[in-house]
Amino acid sequence: MFSALGAKVTILEAGSRLLPGMDREISQNLRMIFRKRGVELHTDADLMEIRQGESGLVCAFREKGQEETAAAQYILCAVGRTPNTNALFGEGAEPAMEHGHMVVDEAFQTSLEGVYAIGDLIGGAQLAHAASAQGIVVAERLAGKAPSVDVSVVPRCVYVDPEIAAVGLSADEAKDRGISIRVGKFVMGANGKSLIAKAERGFIKVVASEETGEVLGAQLMCSRATDMIGELTVAVCNHLTVPQLLAAMRAHPTYNEGIGETLEELAGGTIHFSRQSPSSIQWEWKGNAIPAPPSYQP
Repeated sequence: MFSALGAKVTILEAGSRLLPGMDREISQNLRMIFRKRGVELHTDADLMEIRQGESGLVCAFREKGQEETAAAQYILCAVGRTPNTNALFGEGAEPAMEHGHMVVDEAFQTSLEGVYAIGDLIGGAQLAHAASAQGIVVAERLAGKAPSVDVSVVPRCVYVDPEIAAVGLSADEAKDRGISIRVGKFVMGANGKSLIAKAERGFIKVVASEETGEVLGAQLMCSRATDMIGELTVAVCNHLTVPQLLAAMRAHPTYNEGIGETLEELAGGTIHFSRQSPSSIQWEWKGNAIPAPPSYQP
């Protein structure tokens, strides 16, 4: 945002790449886009000190063993946040804590009977929609009802340009768990709505089980990614398969078409960005053949 408004921006990141919790390809693309826009990036950067210079503030940091400096008028510290529990608890009524967060069980109850905690207080996904869903689950449990929301599947969104969104497992995470997968990818440069809007480079990636075709996760970096992640979150929560998702027609021209193209590529080949012949599409996975979805009869 500051760069778009004309400010010269320098980013110091302690990790080896931007957005380390996201798919590696997202990090690589974001780095290229930022550099193209004139944003200066330093990864593996350990901040040593911030001092007053002659014309502003100076950050001294060490990058790959070399000491460097970056000067600026303003410095934004964005290294995370911790729960503010000061004066929250009465004497003798403090729940168990761990690394500044309240410890809860699977029902979000703290070590104090009848006291529940959600959201940023308990760590994990520090996102408003995650906290809201947790609150709904607590209320439902207190009312004696089964939870209506799967709080284990949390969509993650990054509001840069182009937008970034992810849910479920990435390819690397699935492989680390020993899950055999198939990955489909569609480059949004072949998407009609992206061409109309002259959108920045982007892609959609879907991870599915090689054995069953079940959608395990998705990573998007494109226009309206944070709006489209909902469809794929529904798929992960409900253990939907690639053929089941492909049974639905998607409107043209829309960004959402990219999801359908990604699923087609995953199943055997896309129409508008094909790495294989469209005729090679087949709904079969290793060890478990999946029939094509039946045609819809009104």
